[in-house]
Amino acid sequence: MAALAVAALIGLGCLVGAIEVVESVRTGVLNNRKGPDILAVEQPVLYWALISFYAAATLTAAGLALLVMAIAVRDLISARGPER
Repeated sequence: MAALAVAALIGLGCLVGAIEVVESVRTGVLNNRKGPDILAVEQPVLYWALISFYAAATLTAAGLALLVMAIAVRDLISARGPER
């Protein structure tokens, strides 16, 4: 059950990250919380490099969440024992 909770938390983080990436692509502004925002028009190479990195990180985390969830479900099913 703990692994399912971890998978849910990772999945929630992926959802938030995906919303941020989609919003940044839609507006053309990457919200930099520790400095000035990065505009796609002013710095296109940096903007697209960071968006690509964030998208790849979000997809990787989503894959991790699916892997943890699959392991947790497998363990829950096998914990029931041979009562089939």
